[in-house]
Amino acid sequence: MQPLYDPREAAAIAKVYLQTRLNKPAYEFALHGDEVIPDAQLAVFEQDLTALLRGCPVQYLLGETEFYGMPFKVTPAVLIPRPETEELVQRVVNGFREYPNPRIWDVGTGSGCVAVALAKHLPNASLFASDISEEALAVAAGNAHANAVNVTFARHDMRDAEALPFAGTQFDAVVSNPPYIPESTCTEMHVAVRDYEPSLALFVPDDDPLVFYRALMEIGRRSLKPGGLIMMETYEEFHPQLLEMLRQGGYEDEESLEDINGRKRFCAAVLRRQ
Repeated sequence: MQPLYDPREAAAIAKVYLQTRLNKPAYEFALHGDEVIPDAQLAVFEQDLTALLRGCPVQYLLGETEFYGMPFKVTPAVLIPRPETEELVQRVVNGFREYPNPRIWDVGTGSGCVAVALAKHLPNASLFASDISEEALAVAAGNAHANAVNVTFARHDMRDAEALPFAGTQFDAVVSNPPYIPESTCTEMHVAVRDYEPSLALFVPDDDPLVFYRALMEIGRRSLKPGGLIMMETYEEFHPQLLEMLRQGGYEDEESLEDINGRKRFCAAVLRRQ
């Protein structure tokens, strides 16, 4: 039988799990390896192990994770934040660190990880965030509160360009990690993703995989200042089409950006200047 995780992943999951459930730093396991765990705690471990062996992500089991050095609550209503998305945050932070009072909109915010991290590390910025899911917005608002930042939230389907939230606000940046995985690849996904993470935030129709990117570009055209930034996380395979869509859609200075592993991960451009 194929294991759910390779040994390195399994060890990392076990470490995170034990640190959180026992509320101890990793070094204490070595110092107090002979400590007896109470029966009540062992019963919790057994229940959790059953869930983990079914493929339940440890982040959902614990109800929390870390993103950009910050704690975030997560539930099955939101995607688990990925390390690659931290790079999106870092690029925006670097670009706007010296910018006076930027307004930034995180479209499809999910757990709020991007908006909250940007608000924390760009204290002079005004952060706005939207999502179609009321459950996700509740999680995101809780994460903003827990991390002591202000983010303005609104419910919105990003495909609806006629009824945009935050009416009258011109943004310096629109950022997003939208759904982009073709539905036909669902069976190839790890069980922890396929069976546990929200499909609404993951998958797109095979016959129109760029639907959310077209929507994002229209949002940008309607809400960005001239010269304002649009940055989107996506599949490497989509980059040629997306760059052409940006060129044809009123943007300039379009580029593909690589992640730390050298894979094209982000597309960025600015709204054409008048």
